[in-house]
Amino acid sequence: MPGDDRNFIGSLIDELVLSSDDGQTSSEGIVDIITFCEDPRFLNMGGQSPPMHLWGMQKIVLKLFYRGSRGNEHLSLTEDERRLLHEIDKTETLDYDQNKGGFRQIVEKYDRATIHTTLLLVMGRRSSKTLMVSIIAAYEAYKLVELKNPHEYYSKKGVEIAAGKPIAILNVAVSAKQAYDPLFLEIESRITRSPYFRDKVNYPVCRKDAIYLLTEADREEMRRREREGVDMKVEGSVVLMSGHSNSNSLRGKAAIAILFDEYAHFIQTDGRTSGDEAYRALVPSTKQFGDDGRIVLLSDPKGKDGMFWRLFQMSTDRELDEDGRDQLDENGDYTPKHDKILALQIPTWRMNPTKDLSREVLEEEEKPKDPVSFACTYGARFLGEEGVKFFDEKKITSCIDFSAGPEDTGDPKYVYHIHLDPATTSHNYALAMVHAVTFSNQYQQVKRKVFLDLLKFWTPTEDGPVDINEVQSTVIALCRKFRVVTVTFDQWQSAQTIQNLRNAGINAFETKFVTGYLTTIYGELKTLVNLEDVVLYPNYQLIGEMKNLKYKLLRSGFRRFFDPESEFPSDDCCDALAGAVYQSLYAQVRQSLPRGAVVWTGRR
Repeated sequence: MPGDDRNFIGSLIDELVLSSDDGQTSSEGIVDIITFCEDPRFLNMGGQSPPMHLWGMQKIVLKLFYRGSRGNEHLSLTEDERRLLHEIDKTETLDYDQNKGGFRQIVEKYDRATIHTTLLLVMGRRSSKTLMVSIIAAYEAYKLVELKNPHEYYSKKGVEIAAGKPIAILNVAVSAKQAYDPLFLEIESRITRSPYFRDKVNYPVCRKDAIYLLTEADREEMRRREREGVDMKVEGSVVLMSGHSNSNSLRGKAAIAILFDEYAHFIQTDGRTSGDEAYRALVPSTKQFGDDGRIVLLSDPKGKDGMFWRLFQMSTDRELDEDGRDQLDENGDYTPKHDKILALQIPTWRMNPTKDLSREVLEEEEKPKDPVSFACTYGARFLGEEGVKFFDEKKITSCIDFSAGPEDTGDPKYVYHIHLDPATTSHNYALAMVHAVTFSNQYQQVKRKVFLDLLKFWTPTEDGPVDINEVQSTVIALCRKFRVVTVTFDQWQSAQTIQNLRNAGINAFETKFVTGYLTTIYGELKTLVNLEDVVLYPNYQLIGEMKNLKYKLLRSGFRRFFDPESEFPSDDCCDALAGAVYQSLYAQVRQSLPRGAVVWTGRR
């Protein structure tokens, strides 16, 4: 786009903001994002102990996201900053579609003075993603407070928000624990250490997961209530709130900004922590605020599917003509399709100037350990056909009770669920038995924790395949010692065994291990692992399978697989655990047995 046109658009934006008829603020009353970080009146990052200073790429990211928005109309990149972006375009291998501009389309968006409402921070570890998002959250809160009466301001723009309903800035993670620490703690640190917010925080009503801020309109309401003897607290017109992707408490908020932490680690298909579901449920609330609404998704990347990957691709999409070619305007420029999405993919060594995280050091020390993981973890690359580890190894370790072992007898207080996986290719046989316990966590949420009681794994011998009679006898013996309410099998050649168990009074039935069902049960298992709500004992085969299992996202679920050349060339134990866990959570007891049938054979 020619420079004159860009200047005209910039002037038009200035004119629209400065001519606002709200009478409470203007672009001149809001400082830009960089000033907000560095000025002693606001975040005062340099004046903290120890002092904090924005890295070069941090400044660039903030400028790219906010340039042209209210208070940032005159914010611009320096020549050195533009040069650095061109250097990244030329020297880094990234996942942008080169036919749609590659990384250089970032600068093209900047030159078009595009106002962005969605930001994807696709960055490697140690890239300060959390600090960046905490700054954005604090800045969005500052802009609301400076409106004096944000409800009145947005009411004049056609936004219907009840006077007593706070305008929310939400940060969302895959679990309540992760949402609080580190992101919400980082946001809390920005707010409580800032001179600007010192008299704005309404401490008496703040909670562990919510910070309420007072505007001038709130203070006037407090004075009115005091004059009239109304003994009711004013919470505040602005709230910064932390929650997780499965939290109903986040639905229905008047959210002007939503910050998703480690979004690529959300389940991207089915399950309670589905990234797609959380995005669909929460993001529409920001639309009512127009270009003031903000969506920020930060994460190191995973596979090339799911909402994170789709948004990354959408950021470079162009309008096409009827022949499928780029649609050009009268100046010969292509027409962006989703220009308000800014996707920044930046490797760790480009973001973090620390010497120990330079490209040379990381490639020498980290890349040889696991080249595929290195590309994702530090190179910020989306993984392709080679797949992604299904479970986080650290999370798996956190779920292991190293003092526990297989149980010999059951506890009458609990009911137990067994799932058996007769493998179709390896001819192995795996059995998992679990029980679930209902409890209330520190956030007063009723949850269920699943305990692994027994894992058995049979493999063929030189004398022949696994003896099905031995498996059947094991199940019957377990039902005599434990209060087993379901025994489930996948569909592979189990009909006779199921019938034999039913004849023994055991509630045995078949489950269909098809893609949709697998997506669901594995989604639940991954959720439990992420939340540390499954307790495992240190079974060598199971833990090995879990740590090596990979998956590739599909349009209708995912395909899980393992490396046949690895030390754990199977997923049989994982399948057995996933099936048993799902039954324990949802108690899908079949009704096909006669009503008088004995489910638990008791101890003999």
